[in-house]
Amino acid sequence: MTGTPAIRVTKLSKMYRVYNRSADLLLEMVTGRDRHREHWALKDVSFDVPRGDVVGVIGPNGAGKSTLLKILAGTLDRTSGEVEMNGSLSTILELGIGFHPEYTGRENIFMGGMCLGMSRDEIARRMDSIIEFSELRHVIDQPFRTYSSGMQARLTFSVAISIDPDILIVDEAMAAGDQYFVAKCITRIEELCRSGATVLFVSHSLPMIERFCRDALYLSDGRVVMYGSAHEVCKTYELACLTRDAERLQEQCEAGGREEKSIGTGEVRIVNFEILDGEGRPAHVLTVGNPYTFRFTLNSKVELSSIGVGFQFVTEDARTAFSASSYAFLGDDGKEQSMEILVSRGRNVVDVRVSRLLVGAGQYFVTASVSPQAKDTNTCGEYFDVQWKRWAVSVQREGLIQSTVFEQPISSWSRH
Repeated sequence: MTGTPAIRVTKLSKMYRVYNRSADLLLEMVTGRDRHREHWALKDVSFDVPRGDVVGVIGPNGAGKSTLLKILAGTLDRTSGEVEMNGSLSTILELGIGFHPEYTGRENIFMGGMCLGMSRDEIARRMDSIIEFSELRHVIDQPFRTYSSGMQARLTFSVAISIDPDILIVDEAMAAGDQYFVAKCITRIEELCRSGATVLFVSHSLPMIERFCRDALYLSDGRVVMYGSAHEVCKTYELACLTRDAERLQEQCEAGGREEKSIGTGEVRIVNFEILDGEGRPAHVLTVGNPYTFRFTLNSKVELSSIGVGFQFVTEDARTAFSASSYAFLGDDGKEQSMEILVSRGRNVVDVRVSRLLVGAGQYFVTASVSPQAKDTNTCGEYFDVQWKRWAVSVQREGLIQSTVFEQPISSWSRH
């Protein structure tokens, strides 16, 4: 058994029959004619999980993650393919399975533990530690229905996390409970990961996947997109999400109508915006720390010796993450500078270069403006043009685990 993987999945598929109306199922049975359409939640999924490995499972909603875990746990039949589990298995798929609202918390610990495969003697031995972990000793002999939702989550997770399996399957169960208790659950999961157990862990939190897991499985539309290093898989998935979000945000920008977003007197208008990477190629998803050129194309009806061009990165909740203007910006030396920009009639191109992009990973709208050079311009009516949330940009964080609002460069570390 030395070289046998803990989990082996070979060409696993799961198909659901989808009916437009409940009556169609009966009609299909009576007439023998198909009245359903096929939905393949999983299609030819294959992978091996070595003993002692911790594997994250990621993907968008509807990718087939929960279906996969339910089949591995034995609670859902497969349509085709093979599943081999080598070792004792415990699962945390849905909190509260086997709990009854009229029974006390103590009685529910017995019921929930038996649903997880523990014997009564084993549950009795662990009773005190389960109650201590839940921090609900003061209400443990009261009916479960009298508990708040957070207290119910505490007790059910405390039972689920008390096991010591060879193989543990966890499906986003830590979404319940308060922040303090979730931190305790994360610590317990880390202990299981370090104990040598084989863990299959589903989460929408990429930082959590990179924290716990050595490898990751990326599913989309029921198929395996990528399986390998957790960091590499998470970055591939993050890039796919950011690209999709950028497209969605740009569609949202376009749906608002260009005319509605153009404000100002109109002598100079912004007609295009694009971002170029360090090689001069168009960039659609930016990476923190890389150099970029923000290029604005202007159409001017007049010739002016000095105008101001400014732009902002604005988050979806209306926070300004980054702002710069030609008449007041910080140079690479950290000192405030200004620059006069002249325009001629017709087409003009203005480039803004940044040596290192330092805004945090995420999705942003871009607001841009053109104004007279005067610094006291502060009303929309004084601007030549204002394009409010006209474009969308996505930023990824390459090589770093946790996303931040802003990236603060560090000069050095020292020990004294």
